[in-house]
Amino acid sequence: MDKLSLQFENELRNKMFCAKKECRYNPTYFNQMLAEIGGVATAKRLIEKALATGKPSDGFTTLLLNGRLDLTMEDSVCKPEYRDLFEQYQIDYCKTVLGR
Repeated sequence: MDKLSLQFENELRNKMFCAKKECRYNPTYFNQMLAEIGGVATAKRLIEKALATGKPSDGFTTLLLNGRLDLTMEDSVCKPEYRDLFEQYQIDYCKTVLGR
C-alpha cells in the first residue's frame, strides 16, 4: 500500500474511533471492510453502492443525524490531499451529499 493510501486509511480509522467515542456509533461493517479491503477500496465501494441505490450509507446517515459530517468517509474523500486516489465523479458525489 502506498503512503497516500495508508494515510487515507489511517484517517478513516481515526474518524471511526471518534464516531464510536463521541457519537456512540460503532461502525462494525465499515471496520470489517477496512480490515479486509483497505480504506480506498472501502470508500470506492461505498460510493458506488450509494450511486447505484441513490442513498448514502447508513453510517453517513447516522453521522448526519449526530451533526458530525466531519467524521464521514465522504469528508475525507473531498480533501485535496486525497484527490489522486479517486475519480472526479466520486469526489463530486461526496461533495454533493455533504452539501458543498
